Amino acid sequence: MDNFVAKNDKLMRLLNITIEEAREDYARASMPLTRDNINGMGMAHGGAIFSLADIAFGSAANAGKHHCVVSLTSHMEFLRPGSAGPLVAEARLVRGGQHVMNYEVNVFDANEILIAKCLATGFRTTLPHPSGEEEQGKHS
Repeated sequence: MDNFVAKNDKLMRLLNITIEEAREDYARASMPLTRDNINGMGMAHGGAIFSLADIAFGSAANAGKHHCVVSLTSHMEFLRPGSAGPLVAEARLVRGGQHVMNYEVNVFDANEILIAKCLATGFRTTLPHPSGEEEQGKHS
């Protein structure tokens, strides 16, 4: 999928995260479980789960926007171990403001069991997306 986060996020590529869908205020991203992102107990590493949630948030928050949205805060709750991959994160806007917005991100395992929840707060900056026309309203 051609979008700002997919083009520019290096950690996403390192963790083999795929943005399956990104539209204004919604995104879905997935990550396979591999030997590189599991912990010593054989479950998804908490940092990898958080990274998946953060990338889904960033994709939703920046899709269709003219200016960069950055993280202000994130609160993560790990509910169950992630032991069946791929993991999938879905980010949705729950409150939008002129500059501050809140997104809920749910992370599921391959059995569609909720394994983590994240509440992410973003801040819309005055910086235009560096990626060029497609995120700055080329089609508007």
